Amino acid sequence: MARNDDQLSREGIEEHGLNKASIGSAFFPVPIDGIGDHELGVDLYLSHEHKTPVLYRAKGSSYSNADFVNLREQGITHFYIPNVQHCQFQEMLRNRIGEAIGDDKVNREERVRIVRDSCGKMIEDFTSNASLPGLSDTINEIAGQFSQWCASESTEFEYLYEMSEHDFYTTTHMVNVGVGCTLLASELLGAGHPQIQRITLGGLIHDVGKRGVDTEILNKEGKLSDEEWQQIRNHPQVGYEILCDQEGMDPLAIDMTLNHHERLDGKGYPNGISGDEISLPARICSVVDIYDALSSARPYRGPIPPCKVLEMMSEDVGSAIDSTVFEAWRRVLGRMLEADPERAVADKPGLKVPSMQSMLPSQQCQERPADGCVLLKRASGESFDLSVDSSVKCGEIGLVCDTKFTPGEQVQLRFEDGVSEKVSFVGFRFNAKGQGLAVFKLGKFSLHAA
Repeated sequence: MARNDDQLSREGIEEHGLNKASIGSAFFPVPIDGIGDHELGVDLYLSHEHKTPVLYRAKGSSYSNADFVNLREQGITHFYIPNVQHCQFQEMLRNRIGEAIGDDKVNREERVRIVRDSCGKMIEDFTSNASLPGLSDTINEIAGQFSQWCASESTEFEYLYEMSEHDFYTTTHMVNVGVGCTLLASELLGAGHPQIQRITLGGLIHDVGKRGVDTEILNKEGKLSDEEWQQIRNHPQVGYEILCDQEGMDPLAIDMTLNHHERLDGKGYPNGISGDEISLPARICSVVDIYDALSSARPYRGPIPPCKVLEMMSEDVGSAIDSTVFEAWRRVLGRMLEADPERAVADKPGLKVPSMQSMLPSQQCQERPADGCVLLKRASGESFDLSVDSSVKCGEIGLVCDTKFTPGEQVQLRFEDGVSEKVSFVGFRFNAKGQGLAVFKLGKFSLHAA
């Protein structure tokens, strides 16, 4: 005698130890096109208007393209799989990726979709709950599949890197950075180098610490408030702590997660390390991360052409970005675009290139006039009336004078509006007029050209 949907639903729920009260936390969603055309390794449930899931196909049943089309025509977008079957689901996706890579009959577009979607689902689940059994191992295996594919079919693998008008979402960004790290590491170290899988893994999970950052903050145009900026600054440290809790996690991937926002000049975050303190894998991740963040479409602007993004990034080569790594990335992109110019957004004549710093998240500072005079008072009691120079960068103040200061020396500045601030000496420079400038690091204020 045939069983109806209610019977199937009750039996499935009883089998997995579920009840209506726990149903919302007992399943994870999967797009209906995220399941391959073969025997199922998990149970698939459907849920109408967020009601109790009903068993659609049991483990061991078949699922075909015709089933997918039928569900799509009904407006169904997702299956629900019991959390207790996540390990089996991981195995299904690993197999699906391997089959897509190895099947020459699958066209390029479909192959890329299957691999990116499957990898993206694993990263999405890892970002939501990194402690799911076997998940970090699964992503490491995917990293291995990527590095092997790149070594054997680099031209086909390159199409896994999304260069078209993709939006900036954390999951798609992490997939892109992982793929980009594979390509860049192969360029620098040589195809098949044993570290490439490890660097790919680091790229795929580098932003796991963003799981608690509001999407509106990630996509916000303009400067961030102090609270918003703190969330952004914290995500590498949060990611580091998440990964350190994962048994057997690769130390190199942990290093990339912690240090991909550090700069060569020591002005990065979260720890302000500099120079040789930043590993090559972290430098690789930094270049790919910055490129993808700048080139992707945002709610407030369209995507930026590769040549413009590279032009923007070149401003910070040597100070923030490693020159050798940057030039290697330029070569990788150049080859891909030479082989298929239609892959990326075309350059537009007259398109204005903003500075890289203006495009990346940065802190909203209270503004101070970039001209006028200030009263400088040293700890010794000695004081000077000095002119402000507007040529220094945000976060610093340049004062026209030839007085000597010691590195790190703290002085008190009193501005014309009566506000005082303690600042520390950075160094001595010359402006375009040849005048000597004593440069100090500001705290809560930044200069603003009126």
